[in-house]
Amino acid sequence: MKKIGKQLISFGVCVLLAAGTACGGGSHNISYDEYNMAELTYPDYEETPADKNSWEYLDAGKETTIEWYVDVSSWAIPAENDVIRKIKEKTGITVKFMTPVTDDGSKLATLISSGLPDVVSVPTSSSKTIASLAQQGYVYDINTLADKWAPTLYQHFPEDVFDWWSYGNGKTYGLPNHYYSYEDVPDEKLQPNGGMMVRKDIFDAWQSHVEKNLKGADGYVSYTSASGATKKVEWQGYITTPEGFKAAAEWAMQNYYGTGKGQITTALQLSQFTSSGCTSLEWLAQFFAVPFEDEEGNYLYRFTQEGYADVLYYINDLYRTKVNGNNLISESNFTQTYDGVGSVIAGGKAFATLVTPQDYQMHYVTAKDDGYEYVSMYITNEEGDAPVLADIRGYGYLFNMISTNCKRPDLVIKLFDYLSSDEGQRLISLGVEGETWTWKDDTQTEIVYTQTYLDTKADKSQTTAKFGMMTFDLLINYQYYDNVQPKTNNGKTESELYRTNLKRPLTIYAYDYNATHFVVDATNERFDDYNTSYTRIESMISQYLLYIIKASDRDEAVQYYNSTVAAMEKRNLDFVIEMQSAAYQKAKEKLGITVAWPAYREGYVSPLDRTKPNGDLTLYRTY
Repeated sequence: MKKIGKQLISFGVCVLLAAGTACGGGSHNISYDEYNMAELTYPDYEETPADKNSWEYLDAGKETTIEWYVDVSSWAIPAENDVIRKIKEKTGITVKFMTPVTDDGSKLATLISSGLPDVVSVPTSSSKTIASLAQQGYVYDINTLADKWAPTLYQHFPEDVFDWWSYGNGKTYGLPNHYYSYEDVPDEKLQPNGGMMVRKDIFDAWQSHVEKNLKGADGYVSYTSASGATKKVEWQGYITTPEGFKAAAEWAMQNYYGTGKGQITTALQLSQFTSSGCTSLEWLAQFFAVPFEDEEGNYLYRFTQEGYADVLYYINDLYRTKVNGNNLISESNFTQTYDGVGSVIAGGKAFATLVTPQDYQMHYVTAKDDGYEYVSMYITNEEGDAPVLADIRGYGYLFNMISTNCKRPDLVIKLFDYLSSDEGQRLISLGVEGETWTWKDDTQTEIVYTQTYLDTKADKSQTTAKFGMMTFDLLINYQYYDNVQPKTNNGKTESELYRTNLKRPLTIYAYDYNATHFVVDATNERFDDYNTSYTRIESMISQYLLYIIKASDRDEAVQYYNSTVAAMEKRNLDFVIEMQSAAYQKAKEKLGITVAWPAYREGYVSPLDRTKPNGDLTLYRTY
């Protein structure tokens, strides 16, 4: 087969020249098969029999150090802890982690040009990055490595996860974290990935205010919608309307703003803004039920939909609205880091948050410990459509790839196998047996935490820095982790309680979102053109996003939005949509569905039609 040189790869706004000295070169013979994906000739290490766990063939007496890069700045991992030491004791492998200072892609760009480390982890949302690394021979395919040196990996890793990440040649080029099989999580247990939370004491006070001062004799609140129409809604549901939430935010800032105990500094806390935008906007789009598909099953590019524009205009309206000179969305929100967002939540300094709740679980716990409990709520669009929230089902948040620059891929794939096994899962999620946990009884189906762990449980830095728990969250199967956790007095695990507290009643709005988690086929002859166009469009959106949000009035926001869309169209938006549409349809084929948007499925009934009145939040508590 014909050998070709590496091509250009786009990562975010960075366009990287892949020089001949980049990783994957040197001793590795890179060629391209009929699918235009790399097939690599591997070093001639001894193959591993399939009848035993592959890691049992690791010689713990022969020490090896591997470098593992995680392309997320907030994913800081200590240089050494008990789990890292235990892995070395078990396998002979010492893992040294690296993370970037910022999430702008510059660190990854540097590593690609200078030589990737042994293992590279990038967010699964960066599907074009993953595809490019695979296509151009920067990473090994997992199937060939596992077949030769870790055949037991297939026993520990769900088949449908493997299949989901396979490319046109039937191979997958990495393993995700936060994974679990479709079969393990029935539809009724779907959990929304994003969520809106409100500080319960302020919300309760607001509800009391509405009942006393705004509720009419008929039990309804009258208001004027953004379109100018006069509407009525039951008083409990008033906050779930865009106008009602804004009124609640203004009232909260009027009555609770300040720097003292119990006071807030912002009405609505958004997630951090990065070069990729802000995830809060995607969550609000889901609450506003902005579709990604029409009734015929055709793919829709979300940013250009009228409903998405309404999301941006609503955030702009909240930002422009001031109470006693203070914006409902703090100016500092636009420059805050992940830790900065977390500190606001942990301090109870926000009336409401619109973030990924599980990312800030400990921050919500800290706030509750200080007396500021956050509870779930929802918000609808102007029409009152039920939210359509992406579920958290597990095809992964980070994708872990073995670089072709790795000198001993046979050892690393065995390490992956060990970490994916039951023994490895207990180690990376629960810590070292006998130190942080023990088996509850001889059935070995449920663990109990040691007093040593319980004494430091509240200090997440200690549980990671000392005990190493969640150090290798990079390869964790959440379903296994949930199943072995200790049960509380009501028979639920800690994870179940967390989801109950922070996710209900939002679970009734969760849907299977994996069709939208498609991967554009890197084997397509037009992939490079798509990659370039999509990168330019992404850059355009992130560049002008704050202009739209911080516009001086609605008319200016509309002008900025229209200008952004026009610029996107000049950068081959139609071609990008064409490629994404094809990938979207293939994703639905993998899932065995023809229509993904819930409202278009046969027999769909809006959750708002079969629950208590709109806005009733009593469902959040089940114990």
